[in-house]
Amino acid sequence: MAYKNLIELSHPLVKSYITKIRDKNTSYFEFRQYVDKLSVLLAYEAGKELGLKARKIKTPLAPYNGSVIKDEIVLMPILRAGLGLMNGFSSIFPEARISHLGVFRNEVTLQPIRYYFKFPRLRDKKNTIIYILDPMLATGGSMCSAIDEAKKTGAGKIVAACLVAAPEGIKEVHKYHKEIKIFTCAIDKKLNNKGYIVPGLGDAGDRLFGTL
Repeated sequence: MAYKNLIELSHPLVKSYITKIRDKNTSYFEFRQYVDKLSVLLAYEAGKELGLKARKIKTPLAPYNGSVIKDEIVLMPILRAGLGLMNGFSSIFPEARISHLGVFRNEVTLQPIRYYFKFPRLRDKKNTIIYILDPMLATGGSMCSAIDEAKKTGAGKIVAACLVAAPEGIKEVHKYHKEIKIFTCAIDKKLNNKGYIVPGLGDAGDRLFGTL
């Protein structure tokens, strides 16, 4: 099923790096390196949602009518695996402020349970964009919970970013938040009976932090 607000990256490097992180023989050190590279590419693409404002400057030779980003950027990784996307996003958006949202999934009910939330004070809510970061969009429960929290802040725009998305998770997010754009590096086939993405890449948090 096609969704209007779903963007799947098609760059050759994305295809190559995503294959690397899917490989069960990739070490956690290499896994982190490739996730960093993917998050840079993901941040670059998701950066198309940013607005611009005019700015007049002077080069060493002449005046110049240029543009700068007008939006205040907040990065909201969903703990803990979302931290894996922070290096790439913060390198592309160095002036971004950081929020943290702690959510874990009940392995029996598959429902999200929030245990922590910290958000910066916004200077201009209308011109704020929140990037919610989570490597895996599986059931969609954690992402929907994060979007709910982000909406409470009054931010003007919310964007979801993930490495791998399952059709079930995409459908769940757009069922409740159809206006939210989802940027992903890959759309996989399905969830298994335990709520894991297939073919997926395993548990992103464990593979990022070497806690297998």
